[in-house]
Amino acid sequence: MSTPPPWKAFSLVSIIGIDLAVCTLIGFWIGNRVDQWLDTGPLWLIVGVFAGLGAGVLSIIPVVKRYLGDLE
Repeated sequence: MSTPPPWKAFSLVSIIGIDLAVCTLIGFWIGNRVDQWLDTGPLWLIVGVFAGLGAGVLSIIPVVKRYLGDLE
């Protein structure tokens, strides 16, 4: 097994962090808008944040698999 260059690991961590942050913020924004539209409490905001986190995790799985596949 070869050691990957440090810039590859740095780019992977950057992509994961940015992807999770953006997906979570989009879920937060959509949940907040739905709460304003329906005049509800923070119910949809919480649902939106968790949905954004889930979408972020699902979107980084192929990136991590590709990175781990490069190591073999």
